[in-house]
Amino acid sequence: MKRLLFPCAAIAFLLALEPSSMAGGSNKKKDALTIRIHGEASPEDGEKFSVPVILLDGRKTSLSIMPLLSEHDIKSVYPFRAADGSCGAYLRLNPHGTDLLTQYSIENMGRNKVLAVMVNGRQTADLIVDKPVRDGVFVIPSGMTMVEDAKLAIAFPEMGQENNPDQKKKKPSSSPKNIMLPPKAADLQNAAAPAQ
Repeated sequence: MKRLLFPCAAIAFLLALEPSSMAGGSNKKKDALTIRIHGEASPEDGEKFSVPVILLDGRKTSLSIMPLLSEHDIKSVYPFRAADGSCGAYLRLNPHGTDLLTQYSIENMGRNKVLAVMVNGRQTADLIVDKPVRDGVFVIPSGMTMVEDAKLAIAFPEMGQENNPDQKKKKPSSSPKNIMLPPKAADLQNAAAPAQ
C-alpha cells in the first residue's frame, strides 16, 4: 500500500504544477518571448549564485544566475537584420533597466567582463563591457531568429514611437511575412499535380 501511495502522490504533485499539460491547455509558453541578459559572475559569488557556461567564443566562465536585465526592463525596440543573416535588435530600456545597465557597465568596464544574452533560453550573443552605457540602449547585435525578431516587434513599440497610439494596438500576425514556411498537409491535398 505504501509503495502505491508514493507514485500516486508524485503524479498528483506534477499535474498540479503543470495545469496546461492537460488537454485544452494554453500555448502561451510557446508564444512567449523571453530575454535574459546575465552578467559574468565574480569568483567570490560561489556556486549558489553562479552557473558555469561556455561562451560562444569557447571561453569557459560563470554567469550570475539572476539576470541583470529581462524583457520586463524593455520600453521599446528596433529590430534589424544582422550582417551574418541572423537578426538583432536595439532595446530601449525603462528607467530601472537603464540604471542597472549603467551601474553594471561602469563597475565592470575594462575588466573583460561579459554580458550574455539569452533569447528563449538560447545563448545568442556575448558582449564585452568596454565602456559605460548611459543612454539606456542595449544592442543585441545578432543571433536572433526572424520569428524571435517578429515577436519582439509585436510585443513592444518601435523606438521613437512609444507614444503613438497605433503602436499600442498592434495585433500579432499569424507568422512573419518575410520567411517561407513549409506547406501544410491541407495545402498539399488541394494542390494540382505539376504538368508534365
